[in-house]
Amino acid sequence: MKKLLALTVAGLLAVSSAAAAHTVWLIQEAGQPDVFWVMFGGHAGAIDPYEADRLKTVRAMDANGRDLAVTRSGGDDSLRLRVAGEPVMIAVHFDNGIHSRTGSGPSVRRPMNEVPGAISATNAVKYNKTIVRWGSAVLTRPAGQPFEVIPQSAEAPRAGRPMQVQVRIDGRPAAGVRIGRGEDTAEATTDANGIASFTPEGGFNKLWAGQRIPTPTNPAYTELSYEYVLGFNVQ
Repeated sequence: MKKLLALTVAGLLAVSSAAAAHTVWLIQEAGQPDVFWVMFGGHAGAIDPYEADRLKTVRAMDANGRDLAVTRSGGDDSLRLRVAGEPVMIAVHFDNGIHSRTGSGPSVRRPMNEVPGAISATNAVKYNKTIVRWGSAVLTRPAGQPFEVIPQSAEAPRAGRPMQVQVRIDGRPAAGVRIGRGEDTAEATTDANGIASFTPEGGFNKLWAGQRIPTPTNPAYTELSYEYVLGFNVQ
């Protein structure tokens, strides 16, 4: 796994360096079309270890919209998914927990009401959808994620040509959501119908979308942070 991570960092540095916040995405293992590694990171292209139980749900679908069986394996700092069948799309939900901040020092991964002196806290929820193969109308339909990015065309995107996506929150189109290649490089904002354009590059793309929602009455955290990566290859 360490060798895989080293190769992945080198290969994805160009598309990852802009992503300042931690996100989750999948990488297909070379020569193993049914195997995908769960990657977590984002700061300066770094890939970080994580606890496997942070991955809450995985859904793989074939071209006809049928759910495919997924098995998990791996060690303490890695997680591998094996899909039975031929997926066109894999959707995952990753819970990074609640991170509380005091007046100084690093954040603490506990609810704010359990951290003396905490002044704010973020509930960090991550979602990912990986397009394995283009061409199916399944890709243009919601997969049921609470925060979701949906391509508006099943046709394979082309480098340098804008593509449209829709962002939905709780199944409804969401306006004012930033998308781009990372939190600090958002290139568009969704309109009243949740639609925005993204211009892919050749190779592996990680379309980022994010939204922070204040939760002033919640004793455990002061904001809910949604982050999303739509991962896909462009020839």
